[in-house]
Amino acid sequence: MTANRLDSQNSGWYRFRIGDLECTSLWDGYIHHSYEGIFPNAPAAEMARLQAAYRLPSDHIPMDLNPVVVNTGDRLILIDAGMGQTSQMFGPYMGRLTETMRAAGIEPEQIDAVLMTHLHPDHSFGLIRPDGSAAFPNAELYCTETDWAEWTDAAMVARSDFRGPWTEGTLAAVAPYRARLRLFQPGDTLFPGVTTFSVAGHAAGMCAYIFESQGEKVVFTGDVCHHQIYDLYHPEWFFHMDYDTDPEQGARAKAAILAKVVKEGIRFHGYHFPFPGLGDVVRAEDGTYRFHAQAFNPRMG
Repeated sequence: MTANRLDSQNSGWYRFRIGDLECTSLWDGYIHHSYEGIFPNAPAAEMARLQAAYRLPSDHIPMDLNPVVVNTGDRLILIDAGMGQTSQMFGPYMGRLTETMRAAGIEPEQIDAVLMTHLHPDHSFGLIRPDGSAAFPNAELYCTETDWAEWTDAAMVARSDFRGPWTEGTLAAVAPYRARLRLFQPGDTLFPGVTTFSVAGHAAGMCAYIFESQGEKVVFTGDVCHHQIYDLYHPEWFFHMDYDTDPEQGARAKAAILAKVVKEGIRFHGYHFPFPGLGDVVRAEDGTYRFHAQAFNPRMG
């Protein structure tokens, strides 16, 4: 008898509550990212120390993609849309959002609003199906004015660097939503209990979303942090000199949001943290931070 390996994992959804809000973290897959260019101002010895202390891979950084659906009681709101299936520029391990959403009992047609932290490919390309139609045909699309201006500038398509294909893909991804586009400024309140907070730097208009219910809060932070260890120990480290629009501004934004969540007791969701991405941030005695991940369990109570 031969026992064949299944080479598959569970469907990848996890529910949690913030007050009266029912939130569902949905695994879109992961990026198998090399260390090349990552944290360019990080001392090599400190990087090696953290790798050893936390038994992290020394040859790559695995970064999950964790969009979230929030059920407010009167609408279903999706935060970011994953990589989709129109491109494999970041590898073949993404594009599972629709699959995990349906496994969690949510149909894409039920989504009322999609809130974009920013329009980079691994957040926006999942807005469309492979045929170019809207993946969420009944949803309004929310984006900051600055981020929209940066990533939907058709003149950028002609560029020879990464911004060319990124912009081309973004223009295709947002095309079905232009009649339902809602642009805003960071700091605006979008719905009752849903406020916005600038975390610009990685992208010029990147925005975090703070949901509040019954005195409890959670923040969905996009790419202000990419790693649950490195970024918390060292908010001053830049993510990537090429892919950050303004690396120094991004580091300042990281420090600001970490200080805010600690001061206000806000639960933290990291889009690229290990699934489901949810946890609590605490300040260490040395002034840096630690992320304590939510234990994955099947209970809702």
